[in-house]
Amino acid sequence: MTDQIDAPSGSRIGRILAAIPDGASSVVLFALMVMTCVDVIGRELLNDPLDGATELTQLMLGIIVFAVLPTVSLREEHVSVDLLDIWFPKRWIGRRQAVLNFAMAVIMGVLSWRVWLSAARTADYGDATEYLEIPLAPMEFFISIMSGIAAIALLANVVRYCIGTGPMSGNGDPDHPPTHGAA
Repeated sequence: MTDQIDAPSGSRIGRILAAIPDGASSVVLFALMVMTCVDVIGRELLNDPLDGATELTQLMLGIIVFAVLPTVSLREEHVSVDLLDIWFPKRWIGRRQAVLNFAMAVIMGVLSWRVWLSAARTADYGDATEYLEIPLAPMEFFISIMSGIAAIALLANVVRYCIGTGPMSGNGDPDHPPTHGAA
């Protein structure tokens, strides 16, 4: 059983800040869909595929995934498999989530740092996509920044769990806490 976990109640500014990357990701996803349709029609009907479609697809996917990473992390909407939840004591779920969020925050922080170093190297070398010659460093910096923000969001979850206001507290039914993800 999966239940929707509500985003932490926050200020109007916080909700707007969360809506911006979600909206940007949606717009890029729509553009990717249109570009793919144009490419397929051009390839199949006109025997003339869209130049650089593969490069644009790769860049757009990076934007789609990493733009929403911080809000997905904050809301704990990531995909998870809850095979062990039925054997895990319910009173420890908040502690488990705090530990998992902390571990993921450390991992995302290290990822952000390493991608930043790679982005700096890429910028120094002037690396770009092969066909369209789109510089790669801005995308890598974007990935690094969004990973860093996701790490901060995960640390915010740790704090929320430690003070008892995590996404799983306050659902009113201690016997049926919401699960985290889809099996």
